Amino acid sequence: LRKEWNRLRDIGTWNEAGVREYDDLVKELRAKKEDNHFGRLFAILVEKNSELPKGHKDRKYKGRVVFDGSYVRDQNKEVALFQELSSSPATMQASKAADTYGLFEGHDIEQADAKQAYTQSKLGGIPTWVFLPRDEWPDEWIEAGYRNPVCPLILSLYGHPDSGGYWEQHCETHVLSKGFTKCSPWRSCYFHPKLKIFLIIYVDDFKMSGPTDSLVEGWALLQAPSELCPK
Repeated sequence: LRKEWNRLRDIGTWNEAGVREYDDLVKELRAKKEDNHFGRLFAILVEKNSELPKGHKDRKYKGRVVFDGSYVRDQNKEVALFQELSSSPATMQASKAADTYGLFEGHDIEQADAKQAYTQSKLGGIPTWVFLPRDEWPDEWIEAGYRNPVCPLILSLYGHPDSGGYWEQHCETHVLSKGFTKCSPWRSCYFHPKLKIFLIIYVDDFKMSGPTDSLVEGWALLQAPSELCPK
């Protein structure tokens, strides 16, 4: 869990320097008649692959910090309304098509997943503020005497209702910038005319099929920096 909290802080998931006292911020927003959203962060700890024998290398604890999308309110404590940026991951038919294409002579199929996918994208729409658990308050907040602090959420953290939509927009823009084209009418499916690679994306899972010699170059393209993904 400590590793997860530190990772999210390091990439700037929320802005602790922008901390505000909740009551003061709400008064300002009501006076301006400006809508903002408020939600809490909480941690989850699970034992991954718990069905495996004890001592197995793939059996381990995994921590996650998520946004509580089930209870989000605006400055008037009304239920928050979202943009409903529904994501459209690849279908089962698309996956089977990729498998078939990968079975052609001289072709292959490979899979990979995006690292901490959602937090690669920024959260747009109405500004969102988060409450951190009391034991995760920075020392500066405690020394300043905050009673109920909130800080701006910057990245598309897991749990936010619109995070999947912003990740998909971010991902598609990056994929298209690398020479892939959309495969209409299937969503989240792309083809690279030069490399002859078929790519499908299911949330943060990538499946690529095509000429074996082209797959290495295809993955390198997706992992290469761009204006959208400078790192």
